[in-house]
Amino acid sequence: MTQAQALAIMKTGVSIYLTGSAGSGKTYLLNQYIQYLKEHDIPVAITASTGIAATHMNGMTIHGWSGIGIREFLTEKDMEDLEERQYLWKRFEKARVLIIDEVSMLHAHRLDMVERICRRFKRNDAPFGGLQVILSGDFFQLPPISKQTESSSKDMVYTSEAWRIMN
Repeated sequence: MTQAQALAIMKTGVSIYLTGSAGSGKTYLLNQYIQYLKEHDIPVAITASTGIAATHMNGMTIHGWSGIGIREFLTEKDMEDLEERQYLWKRFEKARVLIIDEVSMLHAHRLDMVERICRRFKRNDAPFGGLQVILSGDFFQLPPISKQTESSSKDMVYTSEAWRIMN
């Protein structure tokens, strides 16, 4: 598939996983899509699993954007506390597209947490609260960071419930 074909698919509004080897132009293509969204006044949340990756797109970490921070899980009390934050309401109210770059470094349970928060703030039971989600990364590059010496395949986002329901 060419970059032009991938960009055309993104413009249809479907959620996708964009992959390719290192240096293949994933972030370049994401920046083209971001430019398209801005030109068409479509609000986009630009995030990545790390701060360095986020800076390549003038975005922020998915942890910061969603409010999950460094949490390992979300209780109902945590969700209620997040709902008290007006800046989160403004972010979610505005967003129509969610981009997460370097998704291979995000743990499966954290993607599930983000998905749950999106549904809650968007007041919509569709996957990610109805947002178009663009996940970008390469599972052959960087795995999720773990306290253990090695990450296992069960940590990868493609094992998450969020991945499954996005089809």
